[in-house]
Amino acid sequence: MSNDAKSVTDALQLVIGFVSAHYPNAAAALLAGSTAHGESNVNSDYDVVLLFDSLPDGAWREMVDFEGRDFEVFAHDLATLSYFFREIEKTSGLPVLARMVAEGLPIELTSSNLVASAKEIALHTLQSGPTASDNSALEQRRYAITDLAYALSTPRREARILAIGASLYSALADFFLLAAGHWSATGKATPAALAVADPKIADQFTIAFSSLFKTSDDTLVQALVDAVLTPYGGRMRGGFKQLAPASWRDHPRNGELGKRSK
Repeated sequence: MSNDAKSVTDALQLVIGFVSAHYPNAAAALLAGSTAHGESNVNSDYDVVLLFDSLPDGAWREMVDFEGRDFEVFAHDLATLSYFFREIEKTSGLPVLARMVAEGLPIELTSSNLVASAKEIALHTLQSGPTASDNSALEQRRYAITDLAYALSTPRREARILAIGASLYSALADFFLLAAGHWSATGKATPAALAVADPKIADQFTIAFSSLFKTSDDTLVQALVDAVLTPYGGRMRGGFKQLAPASWRDHPRNGELGKRSK
């Protein structure tokens, strides 16, 4: 048995003990994340999706310590999973829970059917893709990216370049993925999401932002911004308008507004 395989086997045994000790009513569990792929280190936590036959009081998420390790728990029944996938993850474009369920290693405690049903819902969600971004949402994202790109083009100290560059990388990657109808990602998962969507653009992101962070030269990043935005109308500044709902207002009390509450 390889070290990675042994690591996964040991992790599954630890999860079984954790679930038995803390959630004896769970019908099944899924081990997800780096520990499920044999890629964990001493600082990795255990991502565990708990499946219950029914949760009348609703789903929950919590961190729990067990035998010196951190367990991040996502507790659901099929109805809450379906809601989260449809209303939260498809809308945000970030399929965190759906991927955990689809790719997680099953631990069948009392119900194998529950695991199969949960994975079926997750896979259907992933295959159907995120909710399409409307023109207003795309314009807001184009405006924000344009603002960051222009801020990067003016002389800045290294610390400001790093801060602006990091924000621009995330915003530009998110725009590229969602505008093209792909699932987005955050943090360390972003390069892989770009590579799945378009290996060539993923390489361009790596080259451009590596150049920026190593040399403070934004030439390649500016070119990448234009390459990503041009199919959707290019950079946006003049003509951008965002309306707030008329209901977004405080109502005066005794004719006064804006007093600090004590």
